[in-house]
This record gives sequence, structure tokens and C-alpha cells, in this order.
Amino acid sequence: MISSSLARHSRLADGRAHIEHGFNFSAFCEVLSAVVAARDITWRALALETDVATATLKRMAHGKCPDASSLAVLSAWADLNLADFVVIPPDWTKPDTAAKIATVLNSDPALEESAARDLEAIVHLAYDRIKRQHALTRSLTVDAA
Repeated sequence: MISSSLARHSRLADGRAHIEHGFNFSAFCEVLSAVVAARDITWRALALETDVATATLKRMAHGKCPDASSLAVLSAWADLNLADFVVIPPDWTKPDTAAKIATVLNSDPALEESAARDLEAIVHLAYDRIKRQHALTRSLTVDAA
């Protein structure tokens, strides 16, 4: 039975989280299991809805990470952000806001590629201008003090 074993077997034998290449697989499986239970569906129904093979779900129940596309589809179905399950080292820098906006624009199926690029350029120009103005204002305030 996948449902009871997915969350239980996603952890290492000693109970620690199974973290693979910085991805907390245990936490993802536990949350995915909770979403499946909350939606009151079977794992077979999940496989049919998402087109993720039941064999993939069974491998996950035995502690094996799925391929990237299966992971992406399952996270989209459960409305989970995969980045929330990444263990971020303290020395990593966060992407800036303009980069995050560009990601959203480029993944919007309602926008043609050229339109997304144009909007991305506008956002970058405006964002850079505002950051420069903010830095100038801050330096003038510090100099005046």
C-alpha cells in the first residue's frame, strides 16, 4: 500500500530526513501524503490524474527519488513549491526580485516568448532604476546626517 508507506519510508532507517542533493525528499513525501489524504483520493487515482506511473509512486514509497519531471508534476498537482523543500546553505545568495518576476513571466503560457522577453526587459529596467534611486537617496540621507 503506497499511501501508508510513502511518508513512513521516505525517512532514513535511523529516522533522519532523506536529503538528496539538497532536496528534502522526506519532507516532500510527508506533505504530498498529507495532500493526498486531505483530497481523499487513492494513489492510483493520483497516478491517473497526473500521468505519473504507479511504479514511480511505489519506488517513492521505498525511499527512491523520482525523476525531475515526475517530481515537478506531483508538486504542481499538490500546489507545492519544490524550492520550499531545498535545504539552502547559509552562503547561498537569494535571487533578486526582478529575476523571480522574469521566471514567472517566462513560465506564463498566456504570453508569447517575445512578449515575455519584452516584459522582462521592462521589469529589469524599472527595477534597476528604482534600486539606483533608492541607493542615491540612502547615500544622500547618510551624508546629510
